[in-house]
Amino acid sequence: MALNTYSGLQASVANFLARTDLGTEIIDFIALTEAEFNRELRIRPMETTISFTIDSETETLPTGFLGVRSFFLNSNGKQVLTFITPYQQHQTQGSSTTGLPKAYSIEGSNFRFSPIPSGTSTATLTYYKAFDALSNTNTSNYILLNHPNVYLYGALYHASNFIRGIDPNIVAQWKEQFVNSINLINAHDEKESYNATPLVQRTDINHNNLDNVN
Repeated sequence: MALNTYSGLQASVANFLARTDLGTEIIDFIALTEAEFNRELRIRPMETTISFTIDSETETLPTGFLGVRSFFLNSNGKQVLTFITPYQQHQTQGSSTTGLPKAYSIEGSNFRFSPIPSGTSTATLTYYKAFDALSNTNTSNYILLNHPNVYLYGALYHASNFIRGIDPNIVAQWKEQFVNSINLINAHDEKESYNATPLVQRTDINHNNLDNVN
């Protein structure tokens, strides 16, 4: 069976393991693989851009949120929102004042903005979103279509933690193939995105007074 659908992936994993009695378990191995590559991958196909309304100090993170790519208010010609840690935010003067948000932190499942919004603002948020999990209704996704080896070797490696007696050398090969596949995807995407140009990170944030943020 072709390795480009959920059912085909399950069949391939079963074939590699030479087992016909692991239907439910294989579904778990695939889910564990998805959790792992969503933690490790940060590539362009994961980028999602949405319009984001800010009208209170805290706002719920969007579904599938993994990290911010860019975040700016659609006012004053695109005002970039600067990320600061929760500790830095609580130390700034702007954390207890109201006005137009200039910075944000992430606490639990929420954004926290400072100064506290005095009205409603519309922002544009580009964030890394977890790939949708495979299921009987969502039978494929970007990773399975373009990098099926990630799914296959990830599921086989997680299966090896469940099944006893698999040759340790084979287990090591599965893990290596899985890890290398993820690393190669990240490296290729970085090269395509930045053409090997060194990245320079700069910020003009003043952690003592948010009124000084440009």
